[in-house]
Amino acid sequence: MKFIVTTMFLIVSWAANATPAMNVYTINTADHVAYHDWLRDSGPVVGKSLGAHVVGVCTPHVGAVKDKDLYVYMLTDTLASALHGLPGNETLKTELAKLKSGREVRAKQLFSVVKAQSTLVLKAGEKHAIWSTLVRTKNMEAFVTAISGMEKAFHKNGFEDIGISVFRGLSGRTTGMGRVSVVAPNSRRLGEAFDALTEERWAKRPYRSVKSKRKLIHSVGGSCETVYVK
Repeated sequence: MKFIVTTMFLIVSWAANATPAMNVYTINTADHVAYHDWLRDSGPVVGKSLGAHVVGVCTPHVGAVKDKDLYVYMLTDTLASALHGLPGNETLKTELAKLKSGREVRAKQLFSVVKAQSTLVLKAGEKHAIWSTLVRTKNMEAFVTAISGMEKAFHKNGFEDIGISVFRGLSGRTTGMGRVSVVAPNSRRLGEAFDALTEERWAKRPYRSVKSKRKLIHSVGGSCETVYVK
């Protein structure tokens, strides 16, 4: 049996007995174009060398902590692979030497996947919209049940292309927190789904259940591009 798992942003399948994980690197660079070009070329090479299943980059349109931030993510099939990849390796050093723009690694974060979504199956070179929210919850299991109910309500009412995933923070300031990622084919479609939360009767009960089980901390919205899929 396999699961289809989303990143902060993308999806890939893993064996059911694994603990899929995600490393997120906050990168600050003045030249987004040059960094994206570099990642498209070097991301697959680095991803393969570190045992990743997916590598991608998200550009925030709203909610970024610092101007010029980017979020690079690497999905692995186990926590062991994720932890092994955090320090980098010689391949990463070699590929970084090809980067023509300066960049600062402002943060590294580790997450485990709590709830997967199977709505968007993306390929290298494809883009999608994302809304990612950091939350506190006293009961992760109950919160995930509420999120699943919200996702089902979307799918039953014309939003079959909306997916929701949940991650648990394992490091830094996000330790023990939940990160909820809502993905859609594009930003307009994502906005239409959010409009439905307050405008449509079918959405009110499941959305109320979600809100009662979490405290909002911080949200980021933007677009993501996948650069490598194993």
